[in-house]
Order: sequence, then structure tokens, then C-alpha cells
Amino acid sequence: MSNFFGAGGPAAGIGPRSVTLQLTAFAAITKGDVVAVSPLVNSDEQFYTTQLPASGNTSVDDNEFGIFAVAQETIASGAKGMFLISGITTAKISGTPAIGAAVGVKVTTKDLIGVLAGAKVVAYMLETGVDGDQKKVMFDGYNGFGNRVA
Repeated sequence: MSNFFGAGGPAAGIGPRSVTLQLTAFAAITKGDVVAVSPLVNSDEQFYTTQLPASGNTSVDDNEFGIFAVAQETIASGAKGMFLISGITTAKISGTPAIGAAVGVKVTTKDLIGVLAGAKVVAYMLETGVDGDQKKVMFDGYNGFGNRVA
């Protein structure tokens, strides 16, 4: 399990630890795009590739309990690139969520949106969202911050 908040002595406020890793892009990806981890597992039992977020509540790429990452650079299709799994980052936003709003992964696109019923909360807005822009968020693609029930 990811240690989202890091270790150490007392701190003022929440200081999330940034966790980045290298994954293979399923398509051309722009810095700030939000992607799912592909359910394909390599022979060493690791996940290495990305894909569009899905729904259906059946796999690691699912918007209810999947694993998500934010591209930290522009990556060509089939190339490896850096992705953030948790921490403070900028991500592409759909709609206009307010500062502090809970956001989830928009299915079949590569952005964050106000959380729909049943979806995993993967981030909180640190800036007011502007549709199509990239804004700063506190992101946790491993565990998230719970699921919206209704």
C-alpha cells in the first residue's frame, strides 16, 4: 500500500509524498492527461502499460476501483514516460469544479471531472477548474479518497 502522506515528524498541514513511475503509453499522451493502468500483467507480475479509463467495475482500469496516473510529460504512443501516482500535480480538468472539490476520472477521456455516483475520488482541486485546462490537484491514483455513494 502506498504511504501517501510520507514519514517523519509533525508537520503543518498535509504534505503528500510524490510517487512517480515509468509506464508505457497506450497512445499519444500529453502532460497532465489522466490515464488508467492497463489490466495486462507482464510475466514478472507487474503492470507496465496505460489505457483509457473504463467502467464496469471489473478491473484495475475501472473508474470505481482502478489505479490511475497523471502524465508528467508528453509521451509518444508506445513509448515509456513518467507518470505520477500520488502527490501534488497539474491535471487536465473537465467542467468547472471549485477549489476543494472532489474529482474522479472521466470514463474514456483523459481528464478529471466532478465525481459521479459509484466513482472513485482520486483528487481534490487545489485551484478552480476551467474546462479543458490543467489545474493543480492533490492526487492519489492508488487508493483514492473513497467512492461517491450517491
